[in-house]
Amino acid sequence: MQRTIQRNRKNRHRKLQIGLMAVLLSAAYTTSQTSWASTASAAASSSASAYAPGHHHIHDDHTASASASVQWSYMPLKPLAGESTNIRLSITDEHGRPVRNFSLNHEKELHLIAVRSDLSEFQHLHPVDEGAGRFSVDTRFMKGGSYKLFADFTPAGEGNQVAQTIVEVGGKAAAAETLVPDKQLLQNVGGTEVSLVADQLRAGQETSLRFSFKDGKTGKPAEDMEPYLGAAGHVVIISDNLAHYLHVHPKEGQTIGPEAAFETTFPAPGIYKIWGQFQRHGDNFIASYTIKVGE
Repeated sequence: MQRTIQRNRKNRHRKLQIGLMAVLLSAAYTTSQTSWASTASAAASSSASAYAPGHHHIHDDHTASASASVQWSYMPLKPLAGESTNIRLSITDEHGRPVRNFSLNHEKELHLIAVRSDLSEFQHLHPVDEGAGRFSVDTRFMKGGSYKLFADFTPAGEGNQVAQTIVEVGGKAAAAETLVPDKQLLQNVGGTEVSLVADQLRAGQETSLRFSFKDGKTGKPAEDMEPYLGAAGHVVIISDNLAHYLHVHPKEGQTIGPEAAFETTFPAPGIYKIWGQFQRHGDNFIASYTIKVGE
């Protein structure tokens, strides 16, 4: 009888130990799964930066907060200077599902900006939406070297986001050009004289960018300016170290005329290059300027 009681007690202790081990293993597994999910979510959000809607979008390499991520691919795998390259983007949400709907921004779902590392080359491309979060565009990089790509898009119902990557282009690489601030912010592009007045070139302060257009032959105000991408113009600004990207919209309520005003805020002091894109006589053109922003 005594032996039976002792045996029953041992069996109960053994069952309690087995049950306790099961609980501990279950807790450890759950904690591991939770940790993995958190890490995966953080990794997905680090590939793009999100910004609240407004008259300008600022991308900073040190900002990592987004709901979408972008996978980049190229054909050929190693782009060559002067030859056609197909750039493909695949956009997924924080759960890895394709982002299928996008809001229009300047009449396009996605703007792709490509600049050479010395900012001597600039392209503004509009990849075609192939569905299921996939976009594609063909282009040519005219010089060998390193290029930075900025994909600017807005998933439906969310804020604007910018994803960026670096691509190395093979072929003969031209010597890097040193950016020097322009002494005069005036250019004649395709028969149109474009001048820029920039106020308050100080980091952290709102800056007004005012473009004026004159006919290159008569010197009279260009009253025949036309909308470009549904607005008075399109302005992109990038710092010389490629760390800051600004996509600037015109002031609201403007009519198309011999002047176009924009507002933005430079996030840090330094040298920046400005590309203004406008349209006249059915042709769009780019006027670029290099400026210095103080502290």
